[in-house]
Amino acid sequence: MPLSQHDRNNKAFTQLADKLGFGDVQNEILQQALTHPAFFEGIKHPAPCDNQRLEFLGDAVLDIVVGEYLYYKYPLENEGVLSKMRAAIVCEGSLATKAEQCGIGRALRLGHGSEASGDRRRGSILADAYEAVVGAVYIAKGFEAAKKFILDCFAASMDQLTEDVFEDKKSLLQEFVQGKSSLTVTYKVLETSGPPHAPQFKTGVYWGESLIGIGNGGSKKEAEQAAAKDALEKKTNWSHLIKGK
Repeated sequence: MPLSQHDRNNKAFTQLADKLGFGDVQNEILQQALTHPAFFEGIKHPAPCDNQRLEFLGDAVLDIVVGEYLYYKYPLENEGVLSKMRAAIVCEGSLATKAEQCGIGRALRLGHGSEASGDRRRGSILADAYEAVVGAVYIAKGFEAAKKFILDCFAASMDQLTEDVFEDKKSLLQEFVQGKSSLTVTYKVLETSGPPHAPQFKTGVYWGESLIGIGNGGSKKEAEQAAAKDALEKKTNWSHLIKGK
């Protein structure tokens, strides 16, 4: 008989707790870190029972750990470059990917409506949950344990940062196009989906009337960055359109 969602959650929670080295006493805060606000779906509950406060804390811990690592790893880079590097590491897409790899997505506690709308795989929700788990590790096991958890996830990526990874994709696309044309690129939301608490945007980037890239994200800004990245990766397909213009 297939496992119910509840049973799958319990199994995933146990695996994650074991991976993090949590004991029974510490499991309560980990469960809170994995509880999305939609889990309660209008039911009155004592605050705080969801993961929003832990997300706030985890975000701060993540910034200091990543910032410190980059500071020592790249001693010749200035503040502006280091800020771009950190932003590339702690962006929604990056955190969501690590949340999936760590098993956080499988252990999330969601409401029935949220589950049905696909929130378990929604980037913004996964990224928030990753930050909340960082906060839980910090509270339960201290800063060094939280630092180890973060670096186990991101050290390899930070060791291999190149300009094409951390540079602002919209700026790179704009520079590429302006080198060939007097026209600029524009962005347009093509589709909006998802519930109000976790909207998803599908955005297109255009040169003139030509659609040159499409991206998705939990905010308009993120979707635009994704569209610019898509356009840059596919520029051999459309760059001939603007040569000599």
